[in-house]
Amino acid sequence: MNESSLRPFRRENIPAYGAVMGTWLVLSAVLAALAAAALSDEPSFVALFIFSLIAVMAGMGIMFTASLLNLRKMRAGFERLAAGEPDPDIPPVWCPVLTTATQAATQLAGTVGERREGN
Repeated sequence: MNESSLRPFRRENIPAYGAVMGTWLVLSAVLAALAAAALSDEPSFVALFIFSLIAVMAGMGIMFTASLLNLRKMRAGFERLAAGEPDPDIPPVWCPVLTTATQAATQLAGTVGERREGN
């Protein structure tokens, strides 16, 4: 696995970025329409707070779903890594957090392999 395949900001990831951004924009428009319809001219703090809770949770839901989809894509590679394959061919994904986790896992596997060979 080369270092360039573990970079989240790659040309191949543009469709994934577009899907997440598109979902965010559509959800934002829906929430704005709901807020305009449900909130009075001078909404109370409680109404704004409840709306904010919904909006933030929706954003977290987008990223949680995207992470789950990426992890499903990566599972076979992690299974190969756990089985001891030196190059498990974990597919690159657009998510910087999962990319960093993949880097850490492959580095850890390499360290463990070196220790086994040294004993």
